[in-house]
Amino acid sequence: MNGISATQPLPSDDNLPPVIETCVTGGMSLTVSEPWGTARAGIVLLHEIWGVTDAIKNFTSCLAARGYITAAPHLYHRVGSPVVTDRVFNKARRYHDSLTAEGLSVDLEGALEWTRAHGVRKVAIVGFSMGGTIALWAAATLRIEAAVTFYGSGLTSSRWPDVLSGVDAARALKAPWLGIYGERDASTPAGDLSLLRETLERNSVSSTMIIYPHVGHGFALDPQGRRHAPAETEGAFEQVRLFLEAHLVK
Repeated sequence: MNGISATQPLPSDDNLPPVIETCVTGGMSLTVSEPWGTARAGIVLLHEIWGVTDAIKNFTSCLAARGYITAAPHLYHRVGSPVVTDRVFNKARRYHDSLTAEGLSVDLEGALEWTRAHGVRKVAIVGFSMGGTIALWAAATLRIEAAVTFYGSGLTSSRWPDVLSGVDAARALKAPWLGIYGERDASTPAGDLSLLRETLERNSVSSTMIIYPHVGHGFALDPQGRRHAPAETEGAFEQVRLFLEAHLVK
């Protein structure tokens, strides 16, 4: 991974691509990072329920360092783009519940358009938790080349009206998809994961599910998080690297 540990925060290094904030049509902010050289492909990075946190910004730069022009849309921009730094779930839930299928579609298309306008032919969507749920839905509904979900819930019931549940999205899957889950994640019970896998197996589109034992929800993105699992994160990020190269680069 270009000498940067997948399980640690990005170091302060002048050689890393900077992260900046820009706006697209409709007033949505994007946190973006561009590779120093020619981009290999593009990634739209979708945040957790907490908003565009420092961990999301770090990962945006991390992806750019690996050659992907990366844009993280501020999905809460209609309510002021809040970031829930104290991790109070009930506060974040209000912002989560403000999202709509129509608004998400507009925002994802805006981020995809911005990314493609910067000269890349192929774009993937990568999402963590809430963003992972949206990434799977996007793989069933949008024109993208691939998608990655980290422990997105809502597998058997929709999180928002008119947004497909994970199982329904798997049934309608159009883009290659990689799903990464924790065995001890209460938001994605074993029965739901089994149903998701069975549904994917009936779809001809390429898909892979990886379930890491002994870890729960939110184990990968934030190295400072109390649920962080370094070994599993390293393995998961390597799977993501191989998946993106297979579907975006080769």
